Amino acid sequence: MPEGHILHRLAREITRDVGGVAVSSSSPQGRFAEAGRLDGAVVSEAWARGKHLFVAFEGLAEQVHVHLGLYGALTVTAAGELPIVGQVRWRLQSTDRTFDLRGPTRCELITPGEVETILDRLGPDPLDPEANADLAFQRIARSRLPIAQLLMDQRVIAGVGNVYRAEVLFRHGLDPFTPGNEFARSDFDLVWTDLVSLMREGMNTG
Repeated sequence: MPEGHILHRLAREITRDVGGVAVSSSSPQGRFAEAGRLDGAVVSEAWARGKHLFVAFEGLAEQVHVHLGLYGALTVTAAGELPIVGQVRWRLQSTDRTFDLRGPTRCELITPGEVETILDRLGPDPLDPEANADLAFQRIARSRLPIAQLLMDQRVIAGVGNVYRAEVLFRHGLDPFTPGNEFARSDFDLVWTDLVSLMREGMNTG
């Protein structure tokens, strides 16, 4: 499953390439019925929290929510390149860019209240400059589960998957089986700081 840095990178690409642009919106597969409502709309921005991607449009309260899950992919092609064929759930297209979404777990147009419900169940995101790391440590300290399991719990830290979980514990020589309520605050601070750095590098370099 793509980890949070991938979603942040995709959000940045969408905002850069079609932000402020009127787009064509369709569902070649036919499974995203609301795609037609967005046809001709202007993209205001795309943003991410953890493994969730949101695309907002000017003058529209609802936003598109995407969760790639295990098999989802968002492919970007430039004008003149052959478009993706097959089961495209959502196609977002400008005159020079096409974003094709295939195989996501979720692709839906949701209300502001539904956006808040998703955000409320997520832990702090290391790629969010305003993230409250203390909240993540509090949730870890209340649990007897192994730290390796807690780091992948999206309610604890949003966006971390197996790659970053394994890497950050290895880099600091931390036992993955340490119970959360025995995990030292100093070790957590090392892990959080490293996640911020590593995931930002991953977002920037792909």
